[in-house]
Amino acid sequence: MFARLRGKVANKSVDRMILDVGGVGYDIMMSLNTYNQLPENGEEATLHIHTRIREDAFDLVGFADLEEREMFRLLLGVSGIGPRVALNILSGLSPAELVDTLMRENLASLTSISGIGKRTAERLIVELRDKVKDLEYGLNAQEAAQADRLGETLKQLQSALINMGYKAATVEKVATMLKPEVEDGVELGELVRLALQKMMKTR
Repeated sequence: MFARLRGKVANKSVDRMILDVGGVGYDIMMSLNTYNQLPENGEEATLHIHTRIREDAFDLVGFADLEEREMFRLLLGVSGIGPRVALNILSGLSPAELVDTLMRENLASLTSISGIGKRTAERLIVELRDKVKDLEYGLNAQEAAQADRLGETLKQLQSALINMGYKAATVEKVATMLKPEVEDGVELGELVRLALQKMMKTR
């Protein structure tokens, strides 16, 4: 099994290339993301390799970086996702962007990729969301997803208080005061109770 190949780019197209390693040409599939990082024909390139052995074929899939190969392998673990579909996904989204999309449960971003319908997108989110949350290159995505959740909770809190007849300026001030509780994951009902207590004290 090959883990990495280094050689000269003999020929390349948007989805595969021939890498000349010591006079032997390796036919390698790849994503558009990797294609965009390849040097010109005749120049040297290094690819991280995923080897796929079947009864009738011996396929090599190449990646410009380890993060993309790791994400490719995670995608292959999802029911109904084969190598070509996985490469298609990675052609539309970089590994970091894909982590961000999964953590945000962004169906629109996934279904914008050719060949990915709503059911497949939902399956990708369900099966991969927990697996990608600890990836280092997904750290910003996790922070963004957490910020989204906090922002949504604050909006719900403010909406509940405004519907109870409190002025928007007062509600916004109290909601800001309760941000630490929101970050700690306090439930909405308890947040409303705490907000009412604070507003009574400030009267």
